[in-house]
Amino acid sequence: LKGAIQDAINKLPERCREIFVLSKVDGLSNKQIAEQLNIAETTVKTQVQRAYRMLRERLVPIFLLVEYLQQGF
Repeated sequence: LKGAIQDAINKLPERCREIFVLSKVDGLSNKQIAEQLNIAETTVKTQVQRAYRMLRERLVPIFLLVEYLQQGF
């Protein structure tokens, strides 16, 4: 699963991935990211939401498969 999650993050568009990593891996606030990248805080928020949506789309099938296999396939 860890590999699937990392692969999904790596497949995010470059700027979206950069903002997501700064937010969720490095723990920076939206304000800190906006200041560091010289963009609006609303852009940061939108990009993080976009990343979550894309990750969900890619990872939900994998999690469902794992759950199915754990039930004794």
